[in-house]
Amino acid sequence: MKLMLIGGGDIGRADTKYETGTIDEEVVKMAKKEEPNFLFISLASSFGDSYYKIIKDIYKNLGCKTGKISNKTLSHMEVVEKKIKEADIIYIGGGDTVKLVNILKETGMDKMLKESLDNNTVLAGVSAGAIAYLKYGLSDVEIMNNISNNYVKVDGLNFLDYMFVPHFSSDPKKKLDLENVLRKNNDIKAYCLDNCAALKIEDDKISVIKSKSDAKCYKASYSDKFNLEEIL
Repeated sequence: MKLMLIGGGDIGRADTKYETGTIDEEVVKMAKKEEPNFLFISLASSFGDSYYKIIKDIYKNLGCKTGKISNKTLSHMEVVEKKIKEADIIYIGGGDTVKLVNILKETGMDKMLKESLDNNTVLAGVSAGAIAYLKYGLSDVEIMNNISNNYVKVDGLNFLDYMFVPHFSSDPKKKLDLENVLRKNNDIKAYCLDNCAALKIEDDKISVIKSKSDAKCYKASYSDKFNLEEIL
């Protein structure tokens, strides 16, 4: 198993700074190939083409061959399957978690991705893309759709029996909503990551990769009280 779960961070899109360099370098190292095939899945974002343009340049500069799967590619599932099988690194971008997970399940890409994980392909994801790999995520889907002001539990693909909480320190309310969710679902354990922090999982070894020194990664659970422990 090779997973890189990224909490967030700007990639230099729309006049933002490029913040995730150390993490991106580590993703490429995990492939252990001289010129790995990098595949970007942009199904969660409504700006998939511009998103790919930036990420493509980043990973080309890191020595990768690059390709993508977008909504247009889904009309040719044989192409999708071929791209996934040939990839050394699969990176799922951020956006709408519920939309992303539904598409992955409806198209059968969830099974393709699980097979890639079992075959030691590096699976990376940022924000919604990281949530997709785990059993659950804490998502802003209801906030985005003006349903409520709360971060809520959403389903992922369950490759790992955890909840993923991206952009953890960006909004104080996220911690409060996570506590409420875990109180009602005290069998769930969560990984909570700040922007510019990533959790690298390689077989049974877990480590934290940071592209900013003050970014943090936590493990959260609820027994008699809310427990939040920093992963160092």
